[in-house]
Amino acid sequence: MKFFEPHESMKEFCKTSREYFFEGYQNIAREAAEWFCLSKLSPDDRILEFGGGEGFISVFLSKLSPARFVYIDKNHHAAELARKNYEEAEMLGRSDIMVCEVEKAEIPENSVKFIVSRGTIQFTEYKKTLSNVVKWLTPGGIAFIGCGFGLNLTDEYRAKVNEFLAKKEKDNIDTQSDKFEEVMFEGYRHLIDNYFDDRLEYVKALNLNGFFFEIKKAEKPVQ
Repeated sequence: MKFFEPHESMKEFCKTSREYFFEGYQNIAREAAEWFCLSKLSPDDRILEFGGGEGFISVFLSKLSPARFVYIDKNHHAAELARKNYEEAEMLGRSDIMVCEVEKAEIPENSVKFIVSRGTIQFTEYKKTLSNVVKWLTPGGIAFIGCGFGLNLTDEYRAKVNEFLAKKEKDNIDTQSDKFEEVMFEGYRHLIDNYFDDRLEYVKALNLNGFFFEIKKAEKPVQ
């Protein structure tokens, strides 16, 4: 895959993302497509990625699903890279790119079949973000949100992940990892307390070499 030259303000982010997370994005896309049958979605269905960065997860998913894609990131330089990547992947014609905060994004209620995000939620007002996720999902829709690298890692990639974790500590790379536990527990509680009785079929907190929420909206309101 071709890597485009990033804006000066994004060079360090892109260097780290491409070196350490690129294979993880592929893992997440492949596993999500398999687990949630994304190949069976129609061209009228929508997949949304927020905090999309260069849009790599959506690019990989576009090869596995015929759905339309919605990209959200508040950084317009990131969105421009995503646009170039989408054009390179020949998916720009079935994509909508939004430059805004996920908490403030205007997405129609009950309009998205699948929502994915990796490494972003801890940087947001996560309760508001999770509330939006529940609102945007179609009945029966699924969200897959967290900070893991995928379930099945090759030995080579696991070594790469460990290398990144050591580098993060040494160089004080801020991934807001101190918020992971808060997001996992308080985010889970927020979903259960506010939506489980009538809007959600289930909420799972998974360990995919880092936590992920799997959230499924009920097919119809629970009575």
